[in-house]
Amino acid sequence: MKNILIAGGSGLVGKQLSNLLLQNGYEVAWLSRSNNQSQSFPSYKWDPEAGIIDLQAIAFADVIIVLSGENIAAERWTDKFKKKIITSRLQAAATINNAIKNHPNHVTHVIAASAIGFYGDHYDTLLDEVSEKGKGFLSDTTQQWENAYSDFTVPVSNIRIGVVLSKLGGALVEMSLPVKWGIASPLGSGKQFISWIHIDDLAGIFMHVIQNQLTGKYNAVATNPVTNEEFTRQLKHSLCKNAISIPTPTWALKILLGEKCAIVLDSSRVSNKKIIDSGFTFKFEFLEQALKNFYGK
Repeated sequence: MKNILIAGGSGLVGKQLSNLLLQNGYEVAWLSRSNNQSQSFPSYKWDPEAGIIDLQAIAFADVIIVLSGENIAAERWTDKFKKKIITSRLQAAATINNAIKNHPNHVTHVIAASAIGFYGDHYDTLLDEVSEKGKGFLSDTTQQWENAYSDFTVPVSNIRIGVVLSKLGGALVEMSLPVKWGIASPLGSGKQFISWIHIDDLAGIFMHVIQNQLTGKYNAVATNPVTNEEFTRQLKHSLCKNAISIPTPTWALKILLGEKCAIVLDSSRVSNKKIIDSGFTFKFEFLEQALKNFYGK
């Protein structure tokens, strides 16, 4: 069975994926910026900002999965923070690429996280892997992110990830908090599409890509995107049926979030046909199924 090296293994998706791979007989190790050996999986030191990586990690790996990168929602999008978002991704790719090119290894596949932010803001178009790049910071960043893997000497997969749903963190936790407090607020017009994915299916897609040695670009989204308004309605049904609806106007979000409002206001209705055609079967195709799995209602 293959040895899998994960950059970003301690994050929300990385932990879920690591456990799934371990359960299926893979050997898993993480790349870590610290020497903390109390982590759940064996770890090798790296510092992508300095271009440093423990060469034992490269010698260990058959497949490298790159999930690392600055959280785009962590801060307001100042010029300084936007630069950090981009460079954190480019430096990770460059460090791994240089190690593979210049040191003995048996790496056969690199799988890099990407994002559906590539497609930009579209209300009516169903977007697939051959759709053109959109406009804006998210689109530009994602293009640079993917281009950083274009000259690798081993096969590469770019997984364009949608809004990841998990009870343990991320978008669902943030979206559910006001509903639990009794306020169910569509954002902006509420008509913007959310292309979401259950974290179990996302981990499953990464393993499917490994097992079938798939290369190229793949969207990782559930079969049925919903509007922000519908997402809010279903959250209300699952968590607090008596929650009151107080729409949050677009102008308020722009003042509050600045340019970062694109995260919640951009609309993307994204197709998963390519990954399904490769043989992958989703466990959670409808939002109602996912929310029932999380909340049991």
